[in-house]
Amino acid sequence: MSTENNSIAVQVETVDSVSKKVTAVFEASAYQNAEAMVLKAAQSKAVLPGFRKGKVPTELLKQRYGQAMESELKEQLVKQALDYAVQKEKLSIAAITDVDYSDLSTKHAVSITVEIKPEVSLPDFKNFQLEKADVAVKDTEVTEFITRLRKQYATYHTVDRAIQKNDYVKLSYEGFVGEKPVGDFGDVSPVWSKQKSIWQEAGVVETYEIPEIANGVIGMKAGETKSISVTFPKDFELAELQEKEGVYQVTIEEVREVVLPEMDEKFFEKMKVKDLDALKSAAEQTLQQRKQAEYAAHQKQRIAEYLVQSIQCDLPHSWVKSQTDKILQEMVDVFASHGVKEQEMEEQKALLYEKAKEGAVSRIKLDLCFEKLSRDEHLVLEEQDLTPIVMQEARRLHISPQKLVQQANKDNRLRVDIQGKAFQAKLINWLFNKLSKEQKAA
Repeated sequence: MSTENNSIAVQVETVDSVSKKVTAVFEASAYQNAEAMVLKAAQSKAVLPGFRKGKVPTELLKQRYGQAMESELKEQLVKQALDYAVQKEKLSIAAITDVDYSDLSTKHAVSITVEIKPEVSLPDFKNFQLEKADVAVKDTEVTEFITRLRKQYATYHTVDRAIQKNDYVKLSYEGFVGEKPVGDFGDVSPVWSKQKSIWQEAGVVETYEIPEIANGVIGMKAGETKSISVTFPKDFELAELQEKEGVYQVTIEEVREVVLPEMDEKFFEKMKVKDLDALKSAAEQTLQQRKQAEYAAHQKQRIAEYLVQSIQCDLPHSWVKSQTDKILQEMVDVFASHGVKEQEMEEQKALLYEKAKEGAVSRIKLDLCFEKLSRDEHLVLEEQDLTPIVMQEARRLHISPQKLVQQANKDNRLRVDIQGKAFQAKLINWLFNKLSKEQKAA
């Protein structure tokens, strides 16, 4: 397809599903006018010894600033060509991926390869059903919640007896495979090689990196040593030991019994309630709010997945690459903050990249959906939409929200990234609330 006016002719060719080639040929007069404008702008700014501002001779100006002027001319011509193509061919340009100036000086022609922003349609949600909310709180859940509250004010008494579940135990251990210490097999986390005088809660597997030790210490007493067999996980950090058997020599140094506070007037005062019934009511309300939040989060995740699956279009390659790199860096930052070594991440580089790319595609599709929805429904990003994202990103980066805001005010890329995540959250919230009302009314 081609269009032209008196000074420029533009031809647009399809390169692939996301790219087009825009070839613009300028009339000699238009090309010369562009050159003259660039020269005039350079003369107005140039300052050279012996010449007043704006009076530098043209030839001297070209000698000193010729390369910069040529770059400026190219930029101006590309801008004119794309502005005309956008206006006449209704192109929605996502990115410029290549510019060919080889015919510029001889034919006054420039070829620009661009990626086109896809148009999306929001899916029909008639076949999408929110799951039924189950936010009822059981009596056992209330009891467990109150027990956790009491543990926050518990006292710990040293006892001379066999270890029972939920006792706090001070212990030391070292792992072996055969006669060889685990630490001698390579660079391994201390928790898997050797620990000295650490406190653990007996029988509570979730608090142990090595679950066999959690249960293995039950029945032991202070001063005793025991060999506890362990099977290394199949994804263990040392490939040589994956799924192999090891033995940990565990020595108990001290046993403390957890003594929970009585649920009396003093305890209720700390909890800021009148009595046990009021405490149970407050616990039930808190648990119900948590369940409602978990339910909403799960449904919003389902909505996001439905949107992503419903949008079937090829995305600009430059967008996908840029977003993939950004997500990959976020993943690396998180892993590094959790002590994952650079070598381990390098070994998983291909897998991490694929996960980052998958996330990038989802994020871009959601961005396109929000842009469409914001136009159709006149949704606008407000300051209150940014607050939860700022808090979330500040936690991820281990900095204060105030410092993150300061950085975003100076870093446009960071600011745009935060706004993009806030846009997505607003889109999902709006759809969740809309579907909730519609399906309740149905």
